[in-house]
Amino acid sequence: MFTLVSRHPLPVLQATLEQYVAEASGTRHVHLRTESDELAFLVGFPTVPEHSDGRAHILEHLALCGSERFPVADPFFAMMRRSTATFMNAMTYADRTVYPFATTDRADFFNLMDVYLDATFFPKLDYLSFRQEGWRHVVKPVNGASSGASIGYQGVVLNEMKGAYGNPMRIMDRGLDALLFEGTTYAVDSGGDPLVIPELTHEALLAFHASHYHPSQAFFLTAGRIEAAEIQARIAEQVLQRKPGRQPLRMPGLAPAWTQPRLTDIRIPSAEARADEFGVQLAWRMSESRDALSTARFQLLARGLLGDASAPVLKAMESAGFGRPSRMNGVNPGARQLSFHLGMEGLTEDQIEPARTCMLRALEAAARDGVPASVFEAAIRDMRVSQREIRGGGMPDALSRLLGAVPALMYGIDVLPAFDNEAVLAVLEREFADPETFKRLVRELLAHETFLVARILPDATFASERGRIEAERLVAQSALLSDADLKRIADEDAALVAHRSQGSRTDMLPRIRPQDLSREPRRVPAISEPRPGVAAVEVASNGVSYATLAVDLGGFERADWPWLALYVDMVGELGAGDMGYEQAAAWRQRKVPGFSIYLDALVGAGKDTADDAAQETVNGESKGKLITSLCIHASGLQEQHADLVEVIRTWADAPRFDEIERIAFLARSLVEDRLTGLPNQSDRLASLTATAPLSARQAFDDATRGVASLPFLHALKAQLQEADGPARVAATLAGLQARLLAAPRRITWVASQPLTEDLLELVPPQAGAAASTPAAGASPTAEPANAALLLSGQVNHCFIAWPAPGMTHADAAPLALAAELLTHRVLHRRLREEGGAYGGSAGYSSEDGLFTMSSYRDPRLAATYADFHAALDELLAAEYSQEALEEAILGVVKRLDKPLSPQGQGMEAVRLARRGVTLAQRAAYRDAVLDCTLEQVHRAADLWLKRGRPSRAAAATTADQDLAGLQPVEVLRAPAASVAPGAAALEPARV
Repeated sequence: MFTLVSRHPLPVLQATLEQYVAEASGTRHVHLRTESDELAFLVGFPTVPEHSDGRAHILEHLALCGSERFPVADPFFAMMRRSTATFMNAMTYADRTVYPFATTDRADFFNLMDVYLDATFFPKLDYLSFRQEGWRHVVKPVNGASSGASIGYQGVVLNEMKGAYGNPMRIMDRGLDALLFEGTTYAVDSGGDPLVIPELTHEALLAFHASHYHPSQAFFLTAGRIEAAEIQARIAEQVLQRKPGRQPLRMPGLAPAWTQPRLTDIRIPSAEARADEFGVQLAWRMSESRDALSTARFQLLARGLLGDASAPVLKAMESAGFGRPSRMNGVNPGARQLSFHLGMEGLTEDQIEPARTCMLRALEAAARDGVPASVFEAAIRDMRVSQREIRGGGMPDALSRLLGAVPALMYGIDVLPAFDNEAVLAVLEREFADPETFKRLVRELLAHETFLVARILPDATFASERGRIEAERLVAQSALLSDADLKRIADEDAALVAHRSQGSRTDMLPRIRPQDLSREPRRVPAISEPRPGVAAVEVASNGVSYATLAVDLGGFERADWPWLALYVDMVGELGAGDMGYEQAAAWRQRKVPGFSIYLDALVGAGKDTADDAAQETVNGESKGKLITSLCIHASGLQEQHADLVEVIRTWADAPRFDEIERIAFLARSLVEDRLTGLPNQSDRLASLTATAPLSARQAFDDATRGVASLPFLHALKAQLQEADGPARVAATLAGLQARLLAAPRRITWVASQPLTEDLLELVPPQAGAAASTPAAGASPTAEPANAALLLSGQVNHCFIAWPAPGMTHADAAPLALAAELLTHRVLHRRLREEGGAYGGSAGYSSEDGLFTMSSYRDPRLAATYADFHAALDELLAAEYSQEALEEAILGVVKRLDKPLSPQGQGMEAVRLARRGVTLAQRAAYRDAVLDCTLEQVHRAADLWLKRGRPSRAAAATTADQDLAGLQPVEVLRAPAASVAPGAAALEPARV
C-alpha cells in the first residue's frame, strides 16, 4: 500500500532516512531507521482554524478522551500508567497538531501506536467530554439559594488559556501575527482566546475533525530499529482500509504582500504599567519558506546582526543608553512564511521613536559595513554540531528530530535537510564567503515593504479588563436564562459528574507489567579519575565533547548566593583577559559552539531521620548535606579540545570587572527582566516558596531565583541608581572572583575519547574535595511556609510539601508509589476533571527529601487545598487492585530508566558518585519499588503525610478569594517580605 519514494543514508547519525507515500490516499510516512534503543512515533495533521475559539486545541484534548476501539474515559492518561513510554504528549501549533510518543520497548511501541491511531482517526468526541475539556456553563448559586443563581465558565482548555493569556510575550506575539498574517490561520489563536472559546459548539468541533483528521491529510514520522513495513501494515489495517478516499490537502494560506509599512499599538499585561515598561518591535513578513536554504540564510542574517555583543544591531541596542534588547529578536520559522523581528523593551514612551531610529540606523550601518566572515564560519560550524549532537532533556533525541521535520513535510518541502543539512551548509559556505551576501540581505530587509512597527504599551488593566468583559457577558447571559435553562446546565454538570464517577474499563487497553521489567538498574558509564578533582567519562557522543569546570562554593555563605546568581548571569557577557566585552564575545563565538555558566546544587545521600546529627562521608564529601558549585561549561567537536580548554580557562581565571558601563547595563537589564517576568514564573515561585523550608537544595534555588531573592533584586536596583552604585557592584563581583579563584575545582570530561593533559591543567593538583554548604532554614525542623503570592493573572498555582526520607529509607519506595497513585487515581480526577485545573500531580524526590502535591493553571485555590487533604484520605482508605499498584510501580521504574543524552549519561554518573549513591543502593531501591505492597504505601503515607506538617504556598490571582488560611504576600508591587524562614535580605557579599 505504501511506496518507497526515497532512501538516504545518514552517516553522521548512523541512520537511514526513508520516505514513503500511500498512493491511494496520499498519506505520507517518513521513517528514520536506526539501531538505537529509542523508538519514536508521531502522527500529525494540518489544522488551520479560521477562528480563535480553540477548536484545534480542544480537539487535541478531546481526541484523547476515548475512541471506538478503546472506549475508555482517558486512554491517553491511562496509557501513561500502563506503558514504559519515555515521552507521551499531544501539541497544537499555529497550523498543525501532532501526537508523539517515544519508548524503548518494542511491544510498548505497538501498544501505544494502536491507541494513538484509534484516538486520532476514530475518537468518540462525545458531548460531555467536550464540556469537560473545552468549556461549559456552571451554576453558581447566590447565598446558597437556587433562585437568583448566576452562571460561570469552566473547562480545562479554557483555564489553560487563561493562564497563557497572562504571558506578555505571548500577547505581543499574538498582536504581531494578527497583522503580519492577516487573513490566514496564523492571525487567529489556535490555542483559543478565553473570551472566544465559549463561542465554540460541539457540532463545529465534530465538523473540524471530519475535515482535518482524514488519512489523506495525515503524516506519520517514526524512528528506531523497526522496519517501516511493520509500521505501515498497522497503519493500513487500522486506518487506511477503514477510511478510504482522498481529500484535497489542507495548507495554511499565504498573507498578501503590503505596498507600504504599517504602524500599530499592542497592549500587553503588566503588573504596574510603569513608565519604563514600554517597548517597540520591528517585524518583517518575508516570502514563503520554500526550502531549508532560505530559512538558513535568515538564521545567518540573525547571527550576523544579533549573534553576540559585537554584532551591529545588538551592540547598538545595548549601547543606546536606554532600554534593552527585546526577548523576541531574530528569525521566526514557525509559519509557512518567515518573519524577522527586532525590538527593544524597558523604554519610556518618549524613547520608543529613538529606539526605532537606533535599530534602523544600525541596520543601515550593517548593510554598508558588513560583519567579519568569521561570524558566519562559526555559525555554520554550530549548525554542523547541532546536527550531530545527540540531544536530551525533556524530549528524546529521535523524536525531537522528527518534530523538526514536520513543517517541511507539511509544506511540501524536502525533509532531508532536517536530518542532514550538509548540502545546505555547503551552499551557505560559498555564499557567505562573499561579504556582499550579508550586506545584500540587510539591504533587502530595509527595503521590504511588508514591514510592521509596533509600539508595545504596558497595560495594568489587561487581566482585569478581560475579567470584566467575561463577567459582563455572564451577567447578560444569566439575565436571559429561564429556570429550565438553569436546570439544563445543572443537569449537564450532574451528568458530567456521573460520567466521571463511572470509571473506565482500562482492561481493554494493552499494558506492560512489572514482571516484564529488568531488576537491574540503568547502566551508568564508568568514571576514571586520573587525579583528585578530575573525572572522565567515555560515552558514544557522536564526536561531540563536553567539558565542565565546577568551582566549589562550600566556603560561601547564604548572603553570597544571590550575588553568585548575578555573577553567573553576567560574567559571560563581560570582557576577559586583555579583551573587552565585544572582542571577548566574538572570540568565544569563534572558538566553541556551546558555552554556559550556571549554579548547580546537589544533596548527598545521607541519613534519613531529621534528628540524626551524625553525617557519614563518601569520597571525602559530606552525605546528606548541600553541595553547591559554579559551573563553566563548553562543548564542541572532538578536534576542538584545545579551544574548549582555552575558553573555560579564560572565563574561570580572567573575567574583567573594570567595564563599569557594561556592568551597569547588564545588571539593570537582568533586574528588570527578572522583576517584570515574575508573573510568568508564578508556578516556579510558588513551588520554591513551599519547598525551600524543607529542602537545602530548594532553599538554594529560592535564594538565587525565587521569592527569597527579591529583596536582593530591589536593593540592587536601588543601588544601581546611585552615582557610585555600578562601581560598587563591580567591586563586589570582583571580590567574588578573587574568592572563586581560591576555591577547590573539579573538571568533568564527557566524550568519546580519553581525557587529554591540557584539560588536567584546569584543575590544580592540590584541588580538594567539595565542602558542604550551610543551609540555614532548610531542614525538616524549619517553620513551614504558608504564603499566597499575589501575582497578576486569571488562574492560580497551588503547592503543598512535606519532608520525606531519602532513597535508602524503607519508606522511599512506598512514597514514590504513593505519588503515582495520587497523581493518576485521585488528583487527575479531583483537580482536572472536577476542578478544571490544567494539571495536578504528586511527586516524591529522594534527593531533596520532599513529597509534594500541586495544581497548575487552577481556577480554584481553597477548594484545591481541601482536595489535597481529601486526596490523602482517599489514598489511605482505598483498596486499590493489584493492577493499579502495578501501574504505579511501572510509573516509578520508567522514570528511573528514562534514556539520557551522552552528556546526560556522563553527568549522571558523576553526580551519583558525588552524592555517594552506590549501585547497591540503586538496586535495593529498584527492588523495593518492584516488590512494594499497598500496605507499605498506606503506612508510609500515613506516617510522613497524614501525620506530617506540610508547607504551603500558592501563586494567587487576587487576595479577595478564599486563601485557605494562606498569608497574602504582595510580590509585584514592593520589595517582598520574607515568606519563609531564612529568606535573605540584601547583604553585601563578603569581599
